[in-house]
Amino acid sequence: MKIALISCGRSDYSIYLPLMRKLQTDSFFDLNIIAFGTHVSHFYDRTVDLFYKDGFEVSYELESLVLGDSPEAISTAMGLTTVKFSSIWSRENYDMIIVLGDRYEMFSAIVASIPFNIPVTHLYGGDTTLGAFDDIFRHSITLMSKLHLVSLPSCADRVKQITGTSEGIHVVGVINLDSLDQIKILSKQEFKQIWNIDLSIPTVLVTYHPETIALKNNIESIKELCKAMDQINKQFVITMPNNDTMGTEIRTEILNFIGSNTEKYKIVEVLGTSGYYSCIKHCDFLLGNTSSGITEAASFHKYVINLGNRQKGRMAGENVFHVPLKEDKILKAVKKIVDLPPFTKPNIYHKENSTGSIISALKTFHNNNNNNK
Repeated sequence: MKIALISCGRSDYSIYLPLMRKLQTDSFFDLNIIAFGTHVSHFYDRTVDLFYKDGFEVSYELESLVLGDSPEAISTAMGLTTVKFSSIWSRENYDMIIVLGDRYEMFSAIVASIPFNIPVTHLYGGDTTLGAFDDIFRHSITLMSKLHLVSLPSCADRVKQITGTSEGIHVVGVINLDSLDQIKILSKQEFKQIWNIDLSIPTVLVTYHPETIALKNNIESIKELCKAMDQINKQFVITMPNNDTMGTEIRTEILNFIGSNTEKYKIVEVLGTSGYYSCIKHCDFLLGNTSSGITEAASFHKYVINLGNRQKGRMAGENVFHVPLKEDKILKAVKKIVDLPPFTKPNIYHKENSTGSIISALKTFHNNNNNNK
């Protein structure tokens, strides 16, 4: 079964990783990886190198970014991505495309495949994120897909509403949670040797992405977050935002706020899978609006202060506190978390043998498709 797995940046790499390992080692599959978007950009630290470091070959490195992150730049990048992927879909004979999530880059690649009638497997349709225009892309990819691998039963119900059928829907949990024991978690000393960041100091892991629905609020919101951090007596490890509309403005605000105060604030562009999970493991709590706070932090028994509306509508465990982007509200939530006992409840997104379920679904689809020809 010739698989085209498409990956557009750091946000999907760690999620894909256990599935890629299974596909690579199972002789039933011919895994072809297509890396594009921020993966191949030196500005974003060329994260395509993560594939090679972990022993994968990349069939195509596709440059499709446009300089800047204005609405016009994003729209132009979408068109360019569609054009470039149409060339790949025309020359290759794939049995299945695997796509993850809700990025505009992913939508652009998949919409180019429709005239070629290539079946699509979509990971994590059915989610809802009201603070970003990701819903539009996610639900559109769902309509273009044949196989739907969703995280929760509620997501399965939503996919059924979108597609009008329950055919091809499988609840698989979040696949990277199924193999956390295979990820090397660095000790605090090892982390310091690599990143020159001492996690023995009480630390908060921060990631803030723009809210693409309410663009005009982003600058005010990041300023409120910065004011709150200024009042918190902890070290902050800050990972920078994705290539979303206004991402550059967010970066500029963060860097201007930090200035020369690099003792308290540690900026990291890309930690990688092992580095990021190690930081979650050793930090006090997570602060920001990244999806990893919703889906992954509970597996490390960490509390999360989820800010604003970017993740609004997504199911979350009891470790997640939804807080408006206001300095006083953030500080109140921090004070509450500090006084709580450690979080010990199961992660609602974890499902046993998640990757195995996906492999089985792919094989069944392929065999049934061939039998019907």
